[in-house]
Amino acid sequence: MPVSPDESTPTDSPEPSQHRAGPGGGRPRGRRRRRGRWLGLAALLLVVVAGVALAVLARPLVSAKHQAQQAQADLISAKGALARHDVPTAKSFVLQAQAHVDRAHHDAHGLGSNVWSAVPVAGTAVDDERTLVDALNQTTTVAAIGLEIYPMVSGDTATLVHGDTIDIATLTKVSDRATELSPHLEAALADLAKVKGSTPVVGGSIRRATTKALDYLQPLQDTYERNVPLLQVLPSLVGADGPRSYLVAMLNPAEERYSGGAALTFTTLRVDHGALSFGTTVNAEDLSTHGAAQSWQPVAGNTFHRTSAPQRITSSTFSPWWSVSGEELLRGYSKAFPGPPLNGLIGIDLQGLASLFAITGPVEVPGAGQVGAGNLVHVLAGSYDLFPSVEARHQVNAALVPLFRQRFLEGGHMSVKVSALVKSAEGRHFFTYFRNHGVERRFANVGLSGDLSSTPYDYVGVFSQNLNGSKVDYWQHRAVTSTVRLAADGSARVHLHVAVTNASPPYSGTEPDPGSGYFTRLLGTRVGVFMPRHATYRSAELDGRPLRAVVHRPKVAGVLNRKYIEGTMSLQRGQTGTLDVDYRATQAAQVVSGDSLVYQLSVDPQDLVTPETLHVHVIWPAGFRPSGPLPSRWSATATGASYSGTVAVQHSWQIPLSKS
Repeated sequence: MPVSPDESTPTDSPEPSQHRAGPGGGRPRGRRRRRGRWLGLAALLLVVVAGVALAVLARPLVSAKHQAQQAQADLISAKGALARHDVPTAKSFVLQAQAHVDRAHHDAHGLGSNVWSAVPVAGTAVDDERTLVDALNQTTTVAAIGLEIYPMVSGDTATLVHGDTIDIATLTKVSDRATELSPHLEAALADLAKVKGSTPVVGGSIRRATTKALDYLQPLQDTYERNVPLLQVLPSLVGADGPRSYLVAMLNPAEERYSGGAALTFTTLRVDHGALSFGTTVNAEDLSTHGAAQSWQPVAGNTFHRTSAPQRITSSTFSPWWSVSGEELLRGYSKAFPGPPLNGLIGIDLQGLASLFAITGPVEVPGAGQVGAGNLVHVLAGSYDLFPSVEARHQVNAALVPLFRQRFLEGGHMSVKVSALVKSAEGRHFFTYFRNHGVERRFANVGLSGDLSSTPYDYVGVFSQNLNGSKVDYWQHRAVTSTVRLAADGSARVHLHVAVTNASPPYSGTEPDPGSGYFTRLLGTRVGVFMPRHATYRSAELDGRPLRAVVHRPKVAGVLNRKYIEGTMSLQRGQTGTLDVDYRATQAAQVVSGDSLVYQLSVDPQDLVTPETLHVHVIWPAGFRPSGPLPSRWSATATGASYSGTVAVQHSWQIPLSKS
């Protein structure tokens, strides 16, 4: 029968745990509380254990970071030791660095690191650390290869050069090992590009480590890109594939051409499977014995040699682009001295030769006494009065080529000497020209072509050319002032002021000053102002009077030509001549946007004994101001910025501007 809701049967009796608690909750509620406390304690214990476990597992990551920092410090120490030519110490530092990297790699890829890599947020930092260690491993390999190459080319144990022979096998090995640097450099830089550095707390230290690695690697990459392509062609240039012949020209800064010092002393250099042999030394006067002038087909588009009419070989280097003047000189010299085809030209002036003497020490020169880095230019270019005859002077000139040969080939330290010549090229004291266009491009990439800057932006290039065969350029002082009124569209109106001073001492001869030749104190000179590319010439004045200047437009294929105008001066001792030129530079600055410009200026030097002084005054467009600090030696003015300094080497500046 039905059971009413109020009735109960034994089967309906509740379980013990379902008994209603009495007042205060009774035993069941207390049990639940105790169970909750135990669960909370268990959870807390689990968190603590997990935290301890993660902390323990993090120890390899901390160790990896420490090992990587030690490896970085070792690589920097190795670089310093190599700069001191201490190869054994550099090697020991690189070995230490590799040991630290190996331990860092082991720690960064172990169990603890694998666990942490799966933790949200923290995993990004682990990936960054592993990537940095991988980059460091590649960097250490680069350092090890570099240390293998260095003893072959530099130091007392170098095997690359033995007397007048270049070891082709060693050179080829140097080239091959240097080429092997590429994949390691690329891998290291690619690894660094992957680093995020976004993890809270540790992201800043990761970014700093990345920056430090880039500061070490990027110069190596830049050096590789410039030099290794050159190394790859050197075996062929020194006769590995057959004989090569070159003309060596010694340049005298006491008598200037637009290209630099006049080429007045020569020899030939023949290289056959690394064996070097030099021809006899030839002076300018020796050239005349083969005819006072020679005829050759001029370089097409060279405005300095328009016809094949006979001319002096020493007048072939009027173009400031050595890729042009070099070809003209080779053509003219080959007419006077027929022989095997000349494959190229190597030129060095007295300042460049002095840089080699700074490495090798002084030497005794017949007729001139002891000559070293400190007095070479003065003795060989500034002391014509000390020689009793032209013949005595020729004896000194004849010693120039053997001096260059001796200073460059003997005494080891080849890499240091090559570095000195590359540094000299920045002041246009040393250059190379090769008729093979591919080879020429590779040497141009390391700054050895002797050509003018290729910048499409603002440019200053002022050069002088001796007209009376004098040596007074030794005392030439030149000051150039460029006033630039920059517009918001990137164009500029430029006024260039050139002042040339003849600062020579009094004439010391007994006869009246002849006005030309070795001993005169009269400076006959032609001053050329080479304008920015695509500039529009407006007007010129010579010594304050209007000058009807001709605008010359070179059109040589393969050369980034520049228009130029000229003014001729004849200056007695103590006199100053001036040339003022106005033009519009259509692209003095790079236009980034309507509110952003980058003013860019490049300056080329001439190899004057007293470097040219330069003053630049730039007036910014209305509303524009520099968006960052000014370059070194630049200072802010009320309307723009100014620079004052000497032009002993090539300069290039960039000044970002923004509209406020």
